Amino acid sequence: MKFKILFLLVLLLMLMEIPNSYSQGDIAVADSSEKNISFVPIPYLNYDRSMGFSFGAVPMMMYKLNKQDTISPSSITGAIGIYTTEKTWFAMVFNKFYFNEDKWRATLFGGRGNINFQFYLDHPLSPGYIDYNTVADIFMIELQRRIVKDLYLGVNYTYMQMDTEFDIGDGIGQTAYFNGLGGILSYDVRDDVYYPRKGLIVNLKYSSYPSFLANDFVSDKIELDYNHFLSMKNEKDVIGLRLYGGFGIGDLNFNQQFVIGRNDIRGYTQGKYRGNQLVAIQGEYRMNPWKKLGFVGFLGFATVFNAVNESDEGKILPGAGLGFRYMVFPKNKMNVGMDFAVGDGDWGIYFKIGETF
Repeated sequence: MKFKILFLLVLLLMLMEIPNSYSQGDIAVADSSEKNISFVPIPYLNYDRSMGFSFGAVPMMMYKLNKQDTISPSSITGAIGIYTTEKTWFAMVFNKFYFNEDKWRATLFGGRGNINFQFYLDHPLSPGYIDYNTVADIFMIELQRRIVKDLYLGVNYTYMQMDTEFDIGDGIGQTAYFNGLGGILSYDVRDDVYYPRKGLIVNLKYSSYPSFLANDFVSDKIELDYNHFLSMKNEKDVIGLRLYGGFGIGDLNFNQQFVIGRNDIRGYTQGKYRGNQLVAIQGEYRMNPWKKLGFVGFLGFATVFNAVNESDEGKILPGAGLGFRYMVFPKNKMNVGMDFAVGDGDWGIYFKIGETF
């Protein structure tokens, strides 16, 4: 109930803010330098070895909260609705706001999903994949303030309810509630937030799920990511480098563990490698031979510690692949695309909104 009340209050604030912002410019359904809003309804089509074919839509719009603010990047609001042939579905709304000459940044997302997935258990008698289903409600809000040049300090709140049932015997079920408070420190010297050609951004995040917030699993998570961008001599292509570390401390729930195969590292879609800590490094070459169409090639390595399976502990897992990008918001340099990646005994196809990092 508290989650629903908080969500309605935040939604009301958004609805009060957006009309004021739109009053400063015209509403449009196409990208134009004379219009304040660009809107694109993006179809979603994907394939996952665990979830099957995915179908859906990702409508998005980009706009200025204040049209007279020429320093803040454009804000973005969107929604995702996905259904898969393995009966996984989820619906989510997401927002990223930049305002007051980029002194303030805010992130808000929330949604519900029914996820059918699997994990690998290296049991001595019967090793193999175990299917599970999770019905999840998720809400997160984060606010950052620039405290000195290029340095942002922020706080966030996360709510999650996870109803998980494992396909073991007659079924083993577990319902867990998570109320997380956290902080984030960001150093951002990128030349563009949506498609950086040079510069870097470093994020240090701390999330706590303390007992006084009635958490079923008292734990902490620390995440550090370093992302560096180098412009090539032709001033079109870009090299991106990323280092990521995720560290879980305390009584982590199954749904809080780190799983290899998302942004760090692509090429793993079966959920085999998971643990309480994850370290990954990757590089990506972004080629832009044409104005709206580009290509990417990437290579990376990842490993997990305190793994579910002892044999996965510290195992170096490579991932590599190719992809393409199409610019849907030329004024804001926002891309969508698809990546094809291969890992160690696994592979994956990834629909992308924006860049991986």
